[in-house]
Amino acid sequence: MSVSQNLLNLDTVTEGKVIKSDGSIISTSSYDVSDFIKVEPNAAYTIFSEQRRGLDTFNSIAYYDGNKRFIKRVSAIDRYSESITIITPRDAYYARLNMNGGHAYEHNRTFVKGGEVLPYQDLEGVYPDPNQDTIYYKNNYNTPEEALEDAAKRGGANIIFPDGKYEVALEPRVPNIRLFGTGETYFYAKSRSAVLEVREEGNGFQATGVHFRGQTIKHSDTNSPLATSIYCMWIWGKNCKFSNFTSEGAIYDSLYIRGDGEMNFEASDFRIGPSNRNCLTIASGLGITLKNGIVRFEKDAYVYSTNPRGSDSEPTYGGLYLADIEPPTSSHQWGNVLYEDIEFINASDSSGGRRVIVQDNNRDNRNYFDITVRNCLMIKEGNHNGDAPYISLKSKSDQKVFRGINVEGGTYNNRVIMTSEYEKVLEDCTFENITLDTIKAFSWLITLGKDCVVRNIDTKVGDEITNFNINSSTNINVENVLGNSNVS
Repeated sequence: MSVSQNLLNLDTVTEGKVIKSDGSIISTSSYDVSDFIKVEPNAAYTIFSEQRRGLDTFNSIAYYDGNKRFIKRVSAIDRYSESITIITPRDAYYARLNMNGGHAYEHNRTFVKGGEVLPYQDLEGVYPDPNQDTIYYKNNYNTPEEALEDAAKRGGANIIFPDGKYEVALEPRVPNIRLFGTGETYFYAKSRSAVLEVREEGNGFQATGVHFRGQTIKHSDTNSPLATSIYCMWIWGKNCKFSNFTSEGAIYDSLYIRGDGEMNFEASDFRIGPSNRNCLTIASGLGITLKNGIVRFEKDAYVYSTNPRGSDSEPTYGGLYLADIEPPTSSHQWGNVLYEDIEFINASDSSGGRRVIVQDNNRDNRNYFDITVRNCLMIKEGNHNGDAPYISLKSKSDQKVFRGINVEGGTYNNRVIMTSEYEKVLEDCTFENITLDTIKAFSWLITLGKDCVVRNIDTKVGDEITNFNINSSTNINVENVLGNSNVS
């Protein structure tokens, strides 16, 4: 970072002054203040210093309009990083920096245009909104809930949390709050409430770089008492996006999605671990995408079903299912669900660890699932008594025919699709470019019917695909499936 880029004129810094939150300037021996620095609205600027880590060089930044009238002051504490980047408000044309005591020439203090806006901006998913304020948790708030309350007063904001461990029960209550961790930001449950619950008033909530912990798992990364949260992440709101996160250890589910109508939910670059019920649950909602992640049961992850300080203190292996799409009532609908580039891994003795549930939602008695499983791995890991995962069909109705299941690509240690009840017929479904690498059985209690397309099913353990049943009287299209009489 060269001196020529520095917009902070060290020759015009006024020592012994500070700009207060109302814009007034008072004398103090603890602070210095810069002169007016011309800035562009809605632009990124990076503050940098060579101060000793753990000590603040900068404290806050005051913004002014084109006539140098005060607009507001926001935090700009740089204690935890060499540089921080701020987004100027939409009506800001000048800025002044409050700096902690020490001669202005010390610590190579600089203020430059541009720079990396926030951690993980190179990952697909969550980005800061340049039209919102950017606020920094650091020492400006006593609790993360206070930071969310401040964001609510601003009508939404980008909130940056540094590395650390926070006990929380977060409930964003306004739209468009974006939360950014720095990669080692841990949110632990402090009560039986969800670690994060986003209801409809929090539509547009986004988060990246955060670890969500329900604390029913005893983690090596914390010495705090266990707190049994109902959910780690409980998402009701629409247009929510999450990236680069982990979630595990709740009484019920690590990630629970239950929306009404179109949700436009996205999660990417994640690792979802065990909870006492499911790693992942979709109860309802249309338009749900999960991609580039891992959903995994672990061998030695003990999960408490109740408060371990009570009478039921013995841990058990956690988990019912890896993933579960299962509407609680027939009035709850789901559809347009995409699992893409996800590793479904069973690394435990849990019998549920092998199941990726797709449940009949009985929508107008059509039983049209509208789900795509694309380029996923369903594999067993390690030496244990559990089996590899597979797609499991369930139904609360007597209807035998199910439609709208598309499996494209991927590798399966187990069968691709199974049901444990009476045999089911699939129609208008596609299975293509799939590899079976430890067995040669395609399905169990499944018959493929009209309008199905099946092509390029490969096995590494035998020439012929077994348990591959089709209704020969229908127009099913079968190509390159060895061991089936309808191979073309």
